[in-house]
Formats: sequence, structure tokens, C-alpha cells
Amino acid sequence: MTPVQSRVLEVLGRHLSTINAQNVLARAVRDTRLVAASLGPDDVRRLSPALERGLRLFLPTGSVAQVVAELQRAFAPPAPPTPRQIAIRTEADISEARMAARALCELLGARRIVVQKVATVISELARNIFMYAQTGTIELIPGGGDRPRLVLRAVDQGPGIPNLDDILAGRYRSRTGLGAGLLGTKRLVDRFHIDTGPGGTRIEAEVEL
Repeated sequence: MTPVQSRVLEVLGRHLSTINAQNVLARAVRDTRLVAASLGPDDVRRLSPALERGLRLFLPTGSVAQVVAELQRAFAPPAPPTPRQIAIRTEADISEARMAARALCELLGARRIVVQKVATVISELARNIFMYAQTGTIELIPGGGDRPRLVLRAVDQGPGIPNLDDILAGRYRSRTGLGAGLLGTKRLVDRFHIDTGPGGTRIEAEVEL
């Protein structure tokens, strides 16, 4: 039995006996001339009218509509991942941002090495906000296109980063390690852009998944 058959029978079984659920599905498959052993998620839409006809033999109209709605929900395509924004105010927020980045990467199907890379970058960006600007935000933005990607954005209203050119060229490192973190982030990502000044810093990085 295919996973699709099992899932359809699970939904039907909430409203019918096991034998009646199996009969309704078998009849629907036969009427639509599909092959039971190769049913896929896309076939459920084709099956729905025939399933509905079979359900009418056992259930009142209102219950039939309920079962059809349950089937539609069961096989609806997953919602696309949505952007996340995490406010950085405390040390705990750094961990939250890192875990959110990991979860989003895994949802997008990223390889383990990429998940670790993104988590490292987010840790660095969030820690820089906490240490040097006290407050700011981390944004995680899924990107589409030919190849999945994740945009990482760090924004704060701190004092800005002095000696930025020297930092990114590897010629400067502060006693607190700011230069190492920024330079490491730039090297880990596929695209890196930073704007900084007395009004704050905005960093945008992109990682191909």
C-alpha cells in the first residue's frame, strides 16, 4: 500500500468502517482509471469527485463535504517558509536566532554543512549586535529562483564600525574580536554587503542552500 493510499484511508476511516473506507477508495480508483499501486499526491485531486460519490452512499451531505475538506487539507502543498525576524537584546536572543536559522535551513532542505555555516554566521552577527550596539534585529529571508538561498540580514542603530576597510581586508582586529567575526562571516557566505556609519550598521549576506 502506498503512503497516499494509507493517508486517504486514514481520513476516510474517521467517518467510515475500515471495509467501507477500502471499498470507497477502490471504487474511486477504478472509476478514475488510476493505478492504486502508483497513486501519488497529485492523483488525490482526480480521485476527489469519485470519492465524493462513494461517500454519499454512507454519509449525509454535510459529512461528505467535511471528509472532502479533510482530504484537501491532508494533501495540500506545504506553505512556503516565511521570513523570520528576531530581536536581539539579550544573550538568550543570540541562541534563539541561531536555532531559528537552523530550523529554517532544515525546512528548506539545506545540507548539514550549510546548516552549520548559516548557524555560525547568525551567531557572529547576533553577537556583534549584542556586544557593540546592544539592540538590533536579525532577519532570515528565504529566497527562490533557480537555486534555494537564504538571505541573512543584521540591522542595528549602534555607533557604526570604524576601520571597516581594514577589518574586511584582514589588517585589523579589535581586542574583542570584532574584525575576526566580520571577516569570517564574509568568507563563509556567497554574497556579503555592509553599510555602516554613526546611525548604525546594516549587514546583508546570502547563502546558497
